[in-house]
Amino acid sequence: MIDFVRVHYNDKIKLETFIKDPNNFEKMFSVLEYHSAEVLYPYKVNLENIEVVVNEKSGYAKNSIHKLNNLLIEGKEHNHNDFTYSQLCSVIDYLRDNVIEITNKKLTQLEFGFNLRVPIPAQELISKSVLMHNFDRHSMINKFKGKGYLMSFEHFNYIIKIYDKAKQYKLSNENILRFEIKFLSSKEFNPLGVYNLNDLKNKEVLENLFDYLLKRFNELLIVDDYSEDLISEKDYEKLNMYSSFIFWNKLNEANKRQVKSNHKKRYLALLEKHNLQKVKNHLRIQLTEKFNQLLSK
Repeated sequence: MIDFVRVHYNDKIKLETFIKDPNNFEKMFSVLEYHSAEVLYPYKVNLENIEVVVNEKSGYAKNSIHKLNNLLIEGKEHNHNDFTYSQLCSVIDYLRDNVIEITNKKLTQLEFGFNLRVPIPAQELISKSVLMHNFDRHSMINKFKGKGYLMSFEHFNYIIKIYDKAKQYKLSNENILRFEIKFLSSKEFNPLGVYNLNDLKNKEVLENLFDYLLKRFNELLIVDDYSEDLISEKDYEKLNMYSSFIFWNKLNEANKRQVKSNHKKRYLALLEKHNLQKVKNHLRIQLTEKFNQLLSK
């Protein structure tokens, strides 16, 4: 469920005193000005994979608490497995016990998502079936020099990320698709009841996050493969036209809102007529089942 988090310390005094204490951290890293030998900001320490940083005016802690959980349990830093509710609560308690005031300080960024088992390599599913979000093209595809596959749709306060988790970790015998929302601003998740790490122990808040994720998922165009042998020529041509982001982009540029709305309805009707959302429907069911499963454990 929860992955990356970033916690902000507006008042850095207590945090700075805490990380400077050798009883709390054996090593603290900073910048040394060579000529004057002056120790400069930032000050940095690590709690496993969690980076804790103090700048001149503020401080922050960040990284994946899913990976932190696996480091504490397995000694391995990864997030390709499941992260249950009880594990989430345990990790938050661990952070509370090891970093001063971390659980009640302001969250500024957050990732929420799920690993889903799929029947084919996730890269193949994403590249063939995930077309658009709200009829807009993806912002980026990153193949990580052949070592991964990530499609993202970037918006002002959040990013939708869909990627091949098995390829990322070289899991040759598994097909794992990761669907995730990265919140870039607290303005997007504060209305869901999320203000600090402690809030993430509240199941109602997690349900709000899931409803938000499902809303964004439903806005995606995920379309099955289709063949001209099984569809009339007229419908086939329309499907090809509607499946191109260029078509929708031209409507956006022309500012033809009503025309665009009419075409959306026709496209969605075509997808329903030819039953071309089986993949999307299956993924939606998987997301719901996975959330309920993790919340109950």
